[in-house]
Amino acid sequence: MKEKIYVASDLGAGSGRVIAGRFDGTRLRFEETNRFENTQTPLPGGLHWNMLALYRSILDGIRNARALGSTPVSIGIDTWGVDFALLDTAGRLCGLPHSYRDPRLDGVMEATCARLGRRHIYDATGTQFMPINTLFQLMAEKQNSASQLSHAARFLMVPDLMNYWLSGVLSNEITMASTSQCLDVKARDWAWGLIDEAGLPRRIFGELVKPGTILGPIINLEGFSSKVVAVGTHDTASAVAAIPVPKEGKWGCLSTGTWGLVGAEIPEPIFSDEAYECSWTNEIGVTGGIRFMKNLTGMWIYQELHKAWKDQGEIVPYDRMTEMAAKSKPFVSLIDPDAPEFARAGHMDEKIAAWCERTGQPVPQSKGAFARCALESMVLRYKELWRQLEHITGVRRDGLNMIGGATRNALHCRMTTDALGVPVLCGPTEGACAGNILVQMIAMGDLKNLDEARELMAVSDPPIAYEPDASNAAAWDEALDRFVRLHSPACT
Repeated sequence: MKEKIYVASDLGAGSGRVIAGRFDGTRLRFEETNRFENTQTPLPGGLHWNMLALYRSILDGIRNARALGSTPVSIGIDTWGVDFALLDTAGRLCGLPHSYRDPRLDGVMEATCARLGRRHIYDATGTQFMPINTLFQLMAEKQNSASQLSHAARFLMVPDLMNYWLSGVLSNEITMASTSQCLDVKARDWAWGLIDEAGLPRRIFGELVKPGTILGPIINLEGFSSKVVAVGTHDTASAVAAIPVPKEGKWGCLSTGTWGLVGAEIPEPIFSDEAYECSWTNEIGVTGGIRFMKNLTGMWIYQELHKAWKDQGEIVPYDRMTEMAAKSKPFVSLIDPDAPEFARAGHMDEKIAAWCERTGQPVPQSKGAFARCALESMVLRYKELWRQLEHITGVRRDGLNMIGGATRNALHCRMTTDALGVPVLCGPTEGACAGNILVQMIAMGDLKNLDEARELMAVSDPPIAYEPDASNAAAWDEALDRFVRLHSPACT
């Protein structure tokens, strides 16, 4: 068959990329057509995202994809979760979207939970509690004396905004909406009761669409007839869709990048006491099932170490950081990667040193020791959450599918399989883009369903397999005991 090209834009909280999926009828090949930074910009009104620059970069990537030989069949957007834009009645931005790391959110979650009831919010949405959640961002906006909510007509999360600019169609895609803590995952509709209790205007919450909805042809690109498809617009929803899940056994999944998410695909949401107390989230998958997951800090601390040393005048490439970490002594110093002090950018090495000193641990004395501390602490959090997952779901998992950019780090993958004590299949690396493209292919009729899509993925980009080394199990178990004592209670 004549090669078909599908375009996926995956926007992360640190960078963005546009990938062309080239389908020859048998395999998918991925080719990057644009890669660009996505940086948060401090302005007088707070910390914001540059949406216009991101949109231009997406258009450049689409144009570059056509240079590969044919006009793309379709285009899909996926992004990080929780952040949003407000539009006026003419469809114009009320203002640049804030970043979830904006300090305006300090204390808002606690105040909102005190007023509405923490368990009540969970029972209404099934969403884990994080200060960055959309619900709390909207409450922060509501408290602003110059609030945009007073004249806002529509609420669009980041990929919804990009889809609107590409197609001219206003919509809210449901996998992304399920990250907002404003969605009732049982009803697959907005949590209208909670929205009313919070005092948020109903008018801003629009029509929910399912992954695979064709929004219409692209606008503003002359000569293009490509369709814009609302894929699983939350990057984790797209990434999980690309997992070539083994047909035998019960497997869990881990999506890793700046953020990490540990969990499993289940048919219906879980609202048990333990799920609530440990703050697990129920998010919608691309086929309507549930991604039962727990969000955690991923490679953010590793990335911030790289940046800290760069700011000090020394560029240490990531592969060099990993090489030095591999040569460093294991389990010397551990941190809680989800502790609030590590959430803000800047001076990460100093923050780690201060944490170690405060908790009576040796302060890392080399860049390799800092890097190893970051990696081991992240993997120990995986291990802690893996145990929670098995206990809450009542299912012992036979293995882990790991996807995302951090699968490029072989030391990280090796640590994960040894820590969890189960086989790990790593890949695809560009999981979000791959799943994005697969959903487009289903929407356009080139694939029948998700099972067929995953079979195509297994052929096109076979995962790399890791087997646990049983001789390391005791050391990881002992390290977990130390790690858990660093952040009490265990369910956070």
